[in-house]
Amino acid sequence: MLRNITKLIFSAVLMISLASCGAKKSADEENTHKLPKVKEELLINRLDSLSKERPEHFYTKLSSKYSDSKYNVSFKTSIRMRTDSAFHALITFARIPIYNTMVTPDTLTIVDKRNNCYIQEGMTYLKKTFNVDFKHENIEELILGMPIAWDSNVEYHQIKDPYNYIVSSQPKRNIRRLDADDDVLIRYYLSNDTKSLRRLVIDSPKDTTTITVNYFGREMIDNYSIPTSGDINVKTPREDIYVDFKYNKSIINEPRVLYLAIPNKYERCE
Repeated sequence: MLRNITKLIFSAVLMISLASCGAKKSADEENTHKLPKVKEELLINRLDSLSKERPEHFYTKLSSKYSDSKYNVSFKTSIRMRTDSAFHALITFARIPIYNTMVTPDTLTIVDKRNNCYIQEGMTYLKKTFNVDFKHENIEELILGMPIAWDSNVEYHQIKDPYNYIVSSQPKRNIRRLDADDDVLIRYYLSNDTKSLRRLVIDSPKDTTTITVNYFGREMIDNYSIPTSGDINVKTPREDIYVDFKYNKSIINEPRVLYLAIPNKYERCE
């Protein structure tokens, strides 16, 4: 079984789909009271500011659950990051290291300790395997709860909604007309005080895939707003994936060694 779910677990880690032992929260939870009106410019400027709040070093431990139509898996993950350089994740079952992973801007490496094999590919591997065109910096953004793929040069638009503060990469009139030739649509939901990202919805018409990330809690650590819990839903034509997450310990800007070695006896995973 572990051999069969290697890719599924790793995809969950990459998409910040990590876990909480509490009750499952609905990804469709919405505000029930109307929010004060806020100018579009303020929301866009706030997201632009949040997109720049990236610590140089980050460390966290997570308790994780993953479920789809076939599997229901719990695991622990230790994450170390050095901004714009490397992302390291050690995944354990019952305190035993199972998968050791390193992601750099160019390379993805996964060492499967249970089956004595490894995967080492360019970052295009993610697109080919999971239908998700993630870059190294996007993984950092998801883990840190930042606006993923925010581009100050893009013309963003506020989606009028009395119950939510939403900024979209496309105008509302275009959303319903999306087809397979359109680019990815991203919608950013701000918290009620507009100070943090509450939800992220990514629609990829080409892949007919929708990823929804919810952040249910945050804490301030050294002036950075870091998630404490949340969930992710991934809907594809073949599968629906759900994971919820809880950060057990987060540390900002304390440099840690990021290192991954592939034992000589290991062969490439089939």
